[in-house]
Amino acid sequence: MSRLLSLPAPLPSESVTLGQLLTNPLNPSSSSLKLQKSPASRQLSSQSEDEDAHATTHVTIDEPSQVFDNLRHEPTTQAFLRKMSQQQKPIYFVTGLETSKSPCHKRAAMPHEPITEAASTPQPQLHLPFRRVDSASNMTSPSSPTKSEPAEAILAVQLLKVRCRVGAVNEPHCISDVDYIWSYHLVDDDDSDDLQLSIGLGKVVDEQEWRALAGISQKREERDADRDWSYNYEDSDDGLGGF
Repeated sequence: MSRLLSLPAPLPSESVTLGQLLTNPLNPSSSSLKLQKSPASRQLSSQSEDEDAHATTHVTIDEPSQVFDNLRHEPTTQAFLRKMSQQQKPIYFVTGLETSKSPCHKRAAMPHEPITEAASTPQPQLHLPFRRVDSASNMTSPSSPTKSEPAEAILAVQLLKVRCRVGAVNEPHCISDVDYIWSYHLVDDDDSDDLQLSIGLGKVVDEQEWRALAGISQKREERDADRDWSYNYEDSDDGLGGF
């Protein structure tokens, strides 16, 4: 089963969707292809009792292999995969998303009270100092916040690797291709006689691959190793180097 891969920074909720083919899960503006119809999925949600807490939702495709099998036979998908293959870009298939909703607050507008006419009974006139107030001044006072629509963001993704190549019909596979489930499609191109498009659905993207993709450095592990390693002069009567 594919595992959730935490994003270095949350993404907008509409930037990545289930069943999407993309070249860089960390960059919403990278080359991608979205499904016109959302695939069947199952959803798990959790929310704290605190009304200000985040509500987390985990959504996954029911049958990712079947969804991809249908997708790979579509001309639009084949054209996209062929183009990405020619550009030598990696391709990923989104099978799951973890999103979070956090409540947002906004100030309620101060209601405008109607202006009533003064009483007809004469009132004693008092001459008091006055201050000019511009009509554009903000005369409303702060009021208690009211809830608006919660802000939703993508926190993690689940990905399957996709491989694609264009070659001769009798072109052999390489050893790394054994991890993929392949399908073969004739290339409809006058300049591409006897060529076929090979599309493979591979295994899940693991944590190590994800760290490399996200550019997460290993400096933390290196610092920990340096901190654990130190000279211990008491371990040897001779000290360092036997002296």
